[in-house]
Amino acid sequence: MDQRTEALLHAVIAQHDIKIHFQPIVHLQTRQIYGYEGLTRGPVNTVLHSPTRLFEAATRAGRLAELDLMCRRAVIKRFAQLRLPGRLFINVDPFSLMHEHFREGQTLEFVEQAGLAPSQVIIELTETHPVEDVQLMQQAMVHYREMGFRVALDDLGAGYSGLKLWSEIRPDIVKIDRHFIQGVDQDRTKQQFVTTILKTATALGCRVITEGVETEREYATLRKLGVEMLQGYYFCRPVEVPPVAIASKLFRKELRSYEDDESPTVEMLIRPVVSVQASAKVLEVGDLFTSTPDLESIVVVHESEVLGLVLRREFMDLYASLYGKELYGKQPILRFINRNVMQVDKRLPLEEASYRLTTSLDIHTDEFIVLDGSCLAGKGRMIDLLHEITKLQVNRARHANPLTLLPGNVPIQQLLQKLFRQSVAFTVCYFDLDHFKPFNDFFGFSRGDKVIRFVSELLTANIDDQVDFIGHIGGDDFVAIFRSPNWQDTVERILQQFDDSIGGLYNGHIGCVITAADREGRERQYGQMTLSVGAVAVRPSQWRCHIDLSEEASIAKHHAKAMPGSSLYIHQLQVEPMLAVDLQCTADSQ
Repeated sequence: MDQRTEALLHAVIAQHDIKIHFQPIVHLQTRQIYGYEGLTRGPVNTVLHSPTRLFEAATRAGRLAELDLMCRRAVIKRFAQLRLPGRLFINVDPFSLMHEHFREGQTLEFVEQAGLAPSQVIIELTETHPVEDVQLMQQAMVHYREMGFRVALDDLGAGYSGLKLWSEIRPDIVKIDRHFIQGVDQDRTKQQFVTTILKTATALGCRVITEGVETEREYATLRKLGVEMLQGYYFCRPVEVPPVAIASKLFRKELRSYEDDESPTVEMLIRPVVSVQASAKVLEVGDLFTSTPDLESIVVVHESEVLGLVLRREFMDLYASLYGKELYGKQPILRFINRNVMQVDKRLPLEEASYRLTTSLDIHTDEFIVLDGSCLAGKGRMIDLLHEITKLQVNRARHANPLTLLPGNVPIQQLLQKLFRQSVAFTVCYFDLDHFKPFNDFFGFSRGDKVIRFVSELLTANIDDQVDFIGHIGGDDFVAIFRSPNWQDTVERILQQFDDSIGGLYNGHIGCVITAADREGRERQYGQMTLSVGAVAVRPSQWRCHIDLSEEASIAKHHAKAMPGSSLYIHQLQVEPMLAVDLQCTADSQ
């Protein structure tokens, strides 16, 4: 390090010449800001403006501990001044913790002086040097926890001993390094890495934040993978005065399933709970379990944030053991909670809650915690969830087509009515086979059913039913209701795949040409089956118009069938004032 840089560093520390920025950390389920990472910048237009260079210079000059404490105090003070919601993440370098000038309790003093509570602060362990003495690090982290702080491990996957630290320290939160997030939408290896970390975190009762999310596609991919919290430029860059809420349009860019809006939710399963604060002692919890024999679990909260459950069976095995009360009675219950418990928002659809519970790794499944936003609303039981899911599946089966098991006319009508009530733009596509009747007459009903199932599988393979909808009206007539903007590309792909594959169902019949009677009983030759698609786009400007979707879809379909080969016809609506939404389509085969 040259003399000018060293002199500048000394001046920065002496004059406290630093700027504090904050970057939000977003909780995807609640769409709220979970907290902010406090970041430090050196003087503008100098070589030390970059935090990386600033801390490297301090390390070489032997002043890392001083700079680290100075920045910590400044971040805490500024966070309190701005009255920001949620938690404050403070970066702590492990090297500074083991420095001879490090004094325990300094961070707690800074927090109390700023008028904050330790529960609002998360110590973020940033590993920039090899950590040889993991045991010392573990003792330091235990000390922070005993003061009421929580611990996060930063840049998982980037450091020298990150995985070892994770297993030894057992942090409350891990942050996946941005290297594994950049381009994650295009890299299956990175997706697999994130998935593995999520499964491991679940098993360890740890929460996960992904850093460096910059694009909409990265965001959408991580959401699909099940990431709970995100941080990155996609939501907000580090700024001196950060937002207290995230623009809803950033979440709307990922379309939601239609059924999420009105399907039964977890709220119907909520049961009352008993809760205690994380500062409660083991003796207090033991008294609750002893005085209430039917109490199976107790929720542990940190202020208003839910941390996990204390399960009667696990707790009493320890508490009721010989000398258990004497050994553990005065210890905080925080050490004995089960973090491997699923937390879901009360607005979550039942089917999504069931999927999460049944696909999670080593998670407590007898019950789960229900939130209202970020606050405790109650708990749910797996047995109740399975009962309601069974009722849903039975009801759905009643209205499904028996051949393809796709939703029939009743669910189709219900969805269309819902979309009109919600003033949602959508596109209806009517799929109909050409020359299906003569094929069915020539080869028999069994082969005809095979064609129907083939079309069903083709639609299911290409249409994302988490966003769009597939229904089977009857016979060889199908309907797809799209909200995704690229619906036309999807339809064109289906038509191409149909043409490429349908010949195989003719069982080697020469040229796929068959002779069969038409509707007037005359013998005719029919070529290979094709697929016609009539599309009707319904836009917000037509919400209060008279729309007979049955008639409009029929017009679109007939135009498509008049075109040669497999084809798509997009019909422009002609509307009059009034409102009608019926789509009672009947099979119309040639």
